[in-house]
Amino acid sequence: MTTQVANIFPRRHGTLVAAIATIACCDIAMGLTFQLLPLLMEARKVPTWIMGLNAAMGPIGILLAGPFLPKIIGKIGSKRTVAIVIVAIILGLMAFQIFPSLAAWFVIRFFFGIATGTLFTVSEAWILTATDDNNRGRVMGLYTTVLSVSFAVGPAIIPFTGIDGATPWIIGMACVALSALPLVFVEVSETAFHDEHGGSFLRFVTKAPLLLFAVGAVTIFDSVLLSFFPIFGLRSGLDLQTTSWVLGAGIIGNTLFQLPLGLLADKWSRMGVVISSSAVTIVMCAALIWAVDSWLIWPVVIVMASTAFSVYTISLVVMGDTFRGPDLIAGSAAFSAMWGIGGLVGPPIAGAAIDLFGVNAFPVSLASIYVILLVGLALNGGRLIRTA
Repeated sequence: MTTQVANIFPRRHGTLVAAIATIACCDIAMGLTFQLLPLLMEARKVPTWIMGLNAAMGPIGILLAGPFLPKIIGKIGSKRTVAIVIVAIILGLMAFQIFPSLAAWFVIRFFFGIATGTLFTVSEAWILTATDDNNRGRVMGLYTTVLSVSFAVGPAIIPFTGIDGATPWIIGMACVALSALPLVFVEVSETAFHDEHGGSFLRFVTKAPLLLFAVGAVTIFDSVLLSFFPIFGLRSGLDLQTTSWVLGAGIIGNTLFQLPLGLLADKWSRMGVVISSSAVTIVMCAALIWAVDSWLIWPVVIVMASTAFSVYTISLVVMGDTFRGPDLIAGSAAFSAMWGIGGLVGPPIAGAAIDLFGVNAFPVSLASIYVILLVGLALNGGRLIRTA
């Protein structure tokens, strides 16, 4: 009976549905905890530096788990892995409420990071397997659009529930549970991922170091932008409301532009989009310095955020073009690990640069990452993947 229900959907379309539901599950949970936990700690007068350490536990979990995921997923299957980590995320959200001590939150957030990182790994491998060379760019553009939208759902819960009590946690758990429902109705092929040894995480890293650096550039950009754009805006003369609205416009613009940029990658060139987006990002970062006190700050931030994040979208496409099966799982795990690395190293380095050189070190820090990426591409013949 389950097989008959599963066959209602074509396997390829079913895989896309499952992947989109999985990432929605992951991002709703992450978005909620990213907003709710700092607010709860602020209400308890927890020092900011301790909040930062707590926030780092998730990326540390993702980073440490990454090398082991290909072997685990290869042995127990991707769909079973997803079911396990969805339950783990629900239990994690429950644990945040049941065990309100700060020490417990450090441990919970570590394992929460492992669970969400695993979901990223599997969902990206699923969706890449369900695409082909002709449509992979636009589908990954849709994927990253969902990534952005679903992340915003978690924080959007809080204005309606407040931060006290169990209500926000219960709503978060309900969203995660609902996101798991498509797994009952779709059939996900395990053939491509079944390998008791799994793909080699280390082999992927040595084969595609520049591809991973491209992902790292985006993760550093993302964490630094979210952490320091409010400070940049306030110190440059903007009021808090305008600063928040401009950052929000950048996030929304990023969401809207990933699908067109993915389509451009399909119709034109993968590397053409990466190189052009990196160059435009550098120019827009530099333009922040003189545009911050005029209306031009709005289009500058929207374009900058959109082109910067498109490098991640196209990096996913390039990985799907190049790798298959267990190696795709290894690559997805490496991509998740890069989100952990970016979240750990980006804000401290940018913060130190701002302290040393002033607030304009913020846009310079953002631009420098993409400058390094372009230099790496030039040295590697315009390719993200090693050919030998």
